[in-house]
Amino acid sequence: MNKERPRILLIRFSSLGDLVLLSALVEGIAVSFPGHALHLATKEQYRELYEDNPHVGKIHALPSDAGFRDLLSFRKRLATEKFEIIIDAHNVVRSGFLYHTLRAGRKVRLGKEHIRKISLIRAGRDLYGDTVSMKDRYVGLLDALGTEVPSVSTRLYPSLAAQAAVDTFFEENGLAGRTVVALAPGARWETKRWPVEGYSEVARAISSSGRGVLVIGGSAETQVCRKVSSVDGVADACGGLSLMETASALGRVSLLVTNDSAPMHIAEAMGTPVIALFGPTVRQFGYYPLLERSTALERDMACRPCSRNGARPCHMRSRECLEAITPEEVLSAIDRIITPAEGMV
Repeated sequence: MNKERPRILLIRFSSLGDLVLLSALVEGIAVSFPGHALHLATKEQYRELYEDNPHVGKIHALPSDAGFRDLLSFRKRLATEKFEIIIDAHNVVRSGFLYHTLRAGRKVRLGKEHIRKISLIRAGRDLYGDTVSMKDRYVGLLDALGTEVPSVSTRLYPSLAAQAAVDTFFEENGLAGRTVVALAPGARWETKRWPVEGYSEVARAISSSGRGVLVIGGSAETQVCRKVSSVDGVADACGGLSLMETASALGRVSLLVTNDSAPMHIAEAMGTPVIALFGPTVRQFGYYPLLERSTALERDMACRPCSRNGARPCHMRSRECLEAITPEEVLSAIDRIITPAEGMV
């Protein structure tokens, strides 16, 4: 009779960018605990990210609008799994409730950096020392479990159906077989968005050079995407591709130009370099580009950072940190990253 594999519960409910960065820890768990079955607890809206990940044995999805009763039922279902290890990679009230009430032989929890962030934002005092990426902070949780921390990267696994859908989209929009630059002009918070006029100018220049241009984003970003895709020769996938279809699309372009938002992490998890435009947030927070060929464009200003995530309106009312980045800078960065052989049709 086969012995049942010991189980690990990994908890992270949000947000999209963090769930993508968490994929590095999933890769690390597969290396460090090859005989274990990994379960992931997350929100239903992010299930698609891990449905085809070969290292995730089971996904426990909590409805996005779940209340306390839903959380109690969710915990009851998880309790039947009898986990050996629990990893709380979120450290919020909901994940903490599960972490403290579920039984397991070993538990580890992600530390928060509230004091460092507040000190940097409100007093301009940098208490971080060496900057550690969120990807490495997630993977570093393995050290607390007594295992050697492996060298792993973020990685997503689009399904065959997602890849086929993108094949069709590229064929129908004249992108197949071409060098393509993707643009992601949206972001959850307006203060993190580089001006749409800049994206439009960049799109126009890329198209004129003979390269393909693909605009990507979620359904909530269709309005800003439409302004960019109105440029001749630009294909608009905003709101038209699912999450993992978008990942597949980003995996086959040469480069992504993006704000400090989830598409940056999705592209890099698919091996695609990015040009990331940073304004209210900074490197110390751990969400900078990871790939060697990627780069970040920003301005060194005394008022940065002004927010942990861009949610606060610009108190200068000018958004100069982003407004000062020019389309010419972005185009120069594109030419540095895309080799001459890739650059023309």
